[in-house]
Amino acid sequence: MLARTSPVGPSLEFEFPGLEIGVAEYDEGPTGATVFHFPTPVVAVVDVRGGAPGTFNTDTLRLAYDAPFLRALTFAGGSAHGLAAAAGVADELKTRSPDPGHWRNIPIVAGGIIFDLGWRRFSTVTPDPELGRAALRSARAGWFPLGARGAGRFAMQGAALGDPQYSGQGGAFGQTGPTKVVVFTVVNSSGVIVDRRGDTVRGGEPIADRLAAKLKQLAAAGSDATTAGAVSANTTLTLLATNQKLPLWALQRLAVHVHTSMARAIQPFATETDGDLLCAVTTGEVDNPRLSPRDLALLGSEIAWDAVLASVPVLPAVKQASPGAPPTSALEALTGTYEFAPGKSAVVRRRGDSLTVELGPHESLYLPAGQPVELRPTSGAEFVLATPRADRIAFDVAGDGRAEGLVINPGPWAIPARRVA
Repeated sequence: MLARTSPVGPSLEFEFPGLEIGVAEYDEGPTGATVFHFPTPVVAVVDVRGGAPGTFNTDTLRLAYDAPFLRALTFAGGSAHGLAAAAGVADELKTRSPDPGHWRNIPIVAGGIIFDLGWRRFSTVTPDPELGRAALRSARAGWFPLGARGAGRFAMQGAALGDPQYSGQGGAFGQTGPTKVVVFTVVNSSGVIVDRRGDTVRGGEPIADRLAAKLKQLAAAGSDATTAGAVSANTTLTLLATNQKLPLWALQRLAVHVHTSMARAIQPFATETDGDLLCAVTTGEVDNPRLSPRDLALLGSEIAWDAVLASVPVLPAVKQASPGAPPTSALEALTGTYEFAPGKSAVVRRRGDSLTVELGPHESLYLPAGQPVELRPTSGAEFVLATPRADRIAFDVAGDGRAEGLVINPGPWAIPARRVA
């Protein structure tokens, strides 16, 4: 597989000496990794919450060492499999050392992962050591891609209060006097993203209304209510970096304060199905006695909220259904069996003047298992699924008009299938 290391799309541009960022993605997943590299080691602490963390070497950050020693932080998709990306980053740093066997030169790398497998995609491709190496090799200063990029390539949010929606990775920067603060986050939360007006970002409903509807649903279910999803299905990964010189206790309180504040932007937050991580680091370059640790935490909290909001990607415009049905011959050319992955396929059939697609006995966010779903034409060989999510399907049509494959949601979240019959 070829790692994509030059993503297109919106990005955050900022100035923060001592930090380089690289991303790498496997389109075959789709999945990815984001690496934060500190050419000069930094002092670091960590705050881990929720019931399902997936971390790499974070216990080292809990030992209260006030010496700078963290060389890189890696965020990746792939659930526990994706922790291999952090090992790849450490191995790449080893090759850059003139004396990699000396204990002082052992690169300390920490990391965390999000769950981006299972029902949201059929592929089991996950970040590996080579993807971590590729991300580090591409690292550069002053740039952070936003949305469905890097570790946030297949991130989602909001499953706790309805259908999950696409999210991604976000970043925001702020400065007061000589003190700089930058926050990066990969939002793969069970909670929904909430703006400063109290509205959910996808749909615009007030969060109070969403929560009330959920509580009403639970009350109606009574004793039959259950918790859906795997224990490791969600995670929000965050890095806060500052150049402000801080004693270790203040850096740890900064991490706790800002992590706590993120419950305003993501509701609910740190649930049993979330494994949230926040790492706070300082390069210790400036001493600003006019900015207290408490005020620095307030500044960091607002920047963190901006970073969460910046993680929400721009979605493609939903095409309206075409006024007439496609010709029968065009519909027939699209019928057949399409394989997403070995043993995971769907059948497209013609039903009168329309098409249906039926998934086999597989778990999927887009299609119910074993039930035909109507395909509503929009234009040419593109359709919209007649489901609450209204996901898109585009057929790959050859020159003779016969479909060779299809893609659910073309773009950064593309789920391709090849025609096998």
